[in-house]
Amino acid sequence: MSVFIGILIEHTSGEFPFFIAPTQAVIVPISDAHLSYAKVLANRLMEEGIDVEISSKNESLNKRIRNAETMRVPMILVIGDAEIESQSVAVRDRRERTQYNLTQEALISTMKEKLSEVHF
Repeated sequence: MSVFIGILIEHTSGEFPFFIAPTQAVIVPISDAHLSYAKVLANRLMEEGIDVEISSKNESLNKRIRNAETMRVPMILVIGDAEIESQSVAVRDRRERTQYNLTQEALISTMKEKLSEVHF
């Protein structure tokens, strides 16, 4: 088993596919005012079986995003005033190297789709 894990880590350079990543998404609220929405979103994602963390440390926004990128998290979800108002999230997708906004429903649908993908 450990040989397989070693080969998998080497093959993916530590950038695991979404369906086996230890943390599939990190939610980054821009400020403490956005933390309650982040918690609601995190709970909703966990109910769907998605491993998610909230990065609410007392660090700059850029540093929290950089830390998530360093951890090689597949999706970084940034939440600010506009996202709360529209009940959406700003998504930074590591694999596609894109940034876009999604509603909560579209985000959950996209993540469930990624969970069902099994290819190398």
